[in-house]
Amino acid sequence: MTPEPIADAPLPAPPPQVPEPGPLDTRTAAWARAFFSNRSRTAAALATTRALVFVLVLALHHWPRSSLIVLLVATVAAVANAGLRVVIGERLPRWSLHLDVASGNLFVSVAAAASATEHVDLANLYLLVAFFAVLYLPLRGALAHLGAAGVAYAVVLAVGPRPVEPPVVAWLSVFGTAAVLSAVVVGLVSVLRSTAREDPLTGLANRRMWDERFEEELERSARSGAALSVVMADLDGFKAVNDAGGHEAGDRLLQDLARAWRGVVRGGGDFLARLGGDEFGLLAPGSDEIGARALAKRLGDALPEGVSASMGVATWDRAEGASELLRRADQAMYRNKRHHRRATGPRST
Repeated sequence: MTPEPIADAPLPAPPPQVPEPGPLDTRTAAWARAFFSNRSRTAAALATTRALVFVLVLALHHWPRSSLIVLLVATVAAVANAGLRVVIGERLPRWSLHLDVASGNLFVSVAAAASATEHVDLANLYLLVAFFAVLYLPLRGALAHLGAAGVAYAVVLAVGPRPVEPPVVAWLSVFGTAAVLSAVVVGLVSVLRSTAREDPLTGLANRRMWDERFEEELERSARSGAALSVVMADLDGFKAVNDAGGHEAGDRLLQDLARAWRGVVRGGGDFLARLGGDEFGLLAPGSDEIGARALAKRLGDALPEGVSASMGVATWDRAEGASELLRRADQAMYRNKRHHRRATGPRST
């Protein structure tokens, strides 16, 4: 019998249709990923930008000797920061990024104080430093740096030459913008991280997140001595659903299935993911083979009416790697699929 998807419960809206990227879009996206995934490269680029701004300001204005010296020192510091990141940035510890942000805020403050004597505003360079901080530092640390920069600029406005606009307006124009920019970057990073680890159709974790969590659970199990089992599941006759009702029917079935299985897994430990197509995986920390088989049975009992799935269970033997454990669960699942293709309910070996 061809399985019929259940449509009683309200279905989530289908994901928006996004045009396929062209070659230029693909190259641009690849470049952006490569650039922003390298913290040292980004730090070097922003320090270089800061140095170029200082150089242009120095070249386009006649400066008093004292301001000229201060701006030259700030320029040299920015160049040195960029060079250090290019040469040995990848070997520096992660906490060194805090030094980049702190030194950047320091020299922007010094440059802002020096340039204010000639009514030149360099305080907007705080925005570059704020962007880098919220992109790569923990939120609490980034906010601490942003607060310190706000205090520093307030001191510059209080004791330095009076800007053309009122000091409060000058401060709000810079750090109001910095606050909005930071909120936007934090939001975008959160969305991108979620998108990178979430299956857009079912809302379950995707293969990338599964692989990461798999390794984490193996390490945790090795430390604690607790059992760890894997349940692999593959829908029976899924191609027939697509052939009979189109891909929309298949998508609805997968959404129904994900919604049903969320109610079965233990929220405190079980980890359910869609690995691709109609294949799903479940990590069951703390479950031995008996417990994992019971969990597989509950998954089978929660299947929509008329739908069956082949399942395979494997429990870690405390010696094999993640790939071998997954291979054993896959083999058990495909054995069941071959032997009981038309049967319903859970089947695990």
